[in-house]
Order: sequence, then C-alpha cells, then structure tokens
Amino acid sequence: MIVTIFKKNLFFNSLLLLPFAMIMRLYSLVFANSLKPVEQGGVLYDLLLQVLPSNHLFQSVLSIFIVFFEAVLINRLVIKNRFSRDITLLPGMFFIILVSIKPSMQVLSPVMIGLIFVIQSFINLFKTYKKYNSERYLFNAGFYLGISILFYSDYIYLLIPLFFSLLSIRTFKLRELLQMISGLLLVAYFYAFGLYWYEKPLALPEINFGFSPISISNIYDYFILGFYSFLILNTVVSLRKFVIKKSIQSQKKINIIFSILIFSVVAFFFVQVDDIFNYLYLIAFALSFFTAMIFLRIKNNLILEIVTLVLVFAILIYHFQLYEI
Repeated sequence: MIVTIFKKNLFFNSLLLLPFAMIMRLYSLVFANSLKPVEQGGVLYDLLLQVLPSNHLFQSVLSIFIVFFEAVLINRLVIKNRFSRDITLLPGMFFIILVSIKPSMQVLSPVMIGLIFVIQSFINLFKTYKKYNSERYLFNAGFYLGISILFYSDYIYLLIPLFFSLLSIRTFKLRELLQMISGLLLVAYFYAFGLYWYEKPLALPEINFGFSPISISNIYDYFILGFYSFLILNTVVSLRKFVIKKSIQSQKKINIIFSILIFSVVAFFFVQVDDIFNYLYLIAFALSFFTAMIFLRIKNNLILEIVTLVLVFAILIYHFQLYEI
C-alpha cells in the first residue's frame, strides 16, 4: 500500500509524505525531551535556535516539516531532470526512511537544515544545462551553497563536487565559474557585514576536518551502517543500468548525483560532528535517488510492499525498543 501510493506522482500523494514523515519520526514526538540537542552548528544555526522556542516538541515538529520539504525538493529534482522513465515519489519516501532510521537523527540539526540549501544549489546548477543565459542559476547555485555553509560549516567541501559538476554539464568558462563564486562571496559579505553591525570580531566559520573513527555504541548502529553500506554497494554495482538508454543530459546528471554520493561517503570518515549519524543526511540525499531506481527494477509490487512494510515496522520497533537484542 505504501509503495503503491508513492509510485503515483499526484499532488495529494505528495502531501501524504508529511504524515509518512510523522510516522517515521514518531519517536521525536513521543520522546522529544530525550533527544540530545546539537552543539556544533554554524552561525545561522545558532541564530535560529535563539529565535525559535526552546520547546523540544516544537523543534521536533519543525524537523518533521523540514524533512518533508526536503523530500518534496528531491522528488522535484528527480522529476524535472527525468532521472527515471517512471515518474514517482519514491525518492522522497526513501529519503524520509533513511534520515529517520536512528532516533538521534530526528533532532533539529544544522546538517538537516543546511541540506535544504544544498539541494537548492544543485537544482539551480542542473537548470544551466544547455542554457545560454544561465547567470542567474549559476549565481543561485553558489549563493545557496554559501547559506548551507553558515548552517553547517563542513558543507564548504561540497564546493569540490559543485565545481566538477559545472565542468560536467557545461563547457568550462572562467566567467561562469566566477558567476557561481560570486553567489558564495555575497553570502560571505553578508556574514562579515552582520559581524560588523553587531560589533562582533571578524571570525571565519569553524571548519573541523580530520580522520574521525566511527563511534559505535550498540549493535543497532552496526545494522544501520550495514543497511546504508548495502544500499551504497548496490548503487555502485547497478550504476551502469541506471544510465543505460538514458539521454546524455540524464546520464550526466545521474553521474553528478553519484559523485555526490561517493564524495559524501569518503567525507563521512573525516567530518567532525556531535553525532556522526547526523551526517548521513547528505549521504541519504544522493542515496534516495538510487534506492528508488533499484526498487523500480523489481516488477512484483507485492514484494515491494512487503519489503517496505517490514523496513518501516523494523525501524519503529527499534525506536521504541519493543524488542531487545
């Protein structure tokens, strides 16, 4: 029933992603006070927490709406760029599952909020394909990435895949690269101006980067990382099948999403965050595309429904500790 609903690209079905997100993140509503707040955030994240009510339940509800909005953006990105012949809402559904799999991932985190602007950055970059007047989109791509950095500073490393993505879909022109960088510099200007206005000392956003051994606290963490690893391995093995018989435009854009996935997996071992599982948001962004494609290759709907229901119930059982290992 779940897969059947989200296989159809209907406006009402897209709205159903919101109650689905509420179900998958029910733990954050029931045990809102037990979620540990994130301490390592960018300047905009700190400012947002000062403005928002400190009520944990309010922040849990807000995080559900943010995840829902990101799922809608991901579906829009897939549909607009024709990544698959089947126009479905499954990428957004799988994104919600992947970022709700662990209770600590349900906190209002800077990685989660910054991802909104990361997605918008690549949406604008993809709009530049074979467009003569693309200045606005190139500027927006850099501008949105700059905002994401102010929420979570380690997103600055996404400049690398963003730069190579530009080279992939457009012939290199220094002018266009500078247009994209100008969006990023405008964010830096606003940041510096804000510090000056409030008479704060000029300080660059703190970037923490170095090898970080993964901290595993229980057997469930192994299951979660194993599940992600299984999906990533399947994506690597099936990549050729995803791009075959696709247009050159779709092939290039699918390869860009794949490069984001590989880059984020490598960076997973080097970023410094309070909870390493919160960083999985970036991996889930790229992985949701390919997980949906893998599912769409299975023609038996009954199998799809059973696998999805088992996955959903297994996550909920784990969240509420209805079964101890």
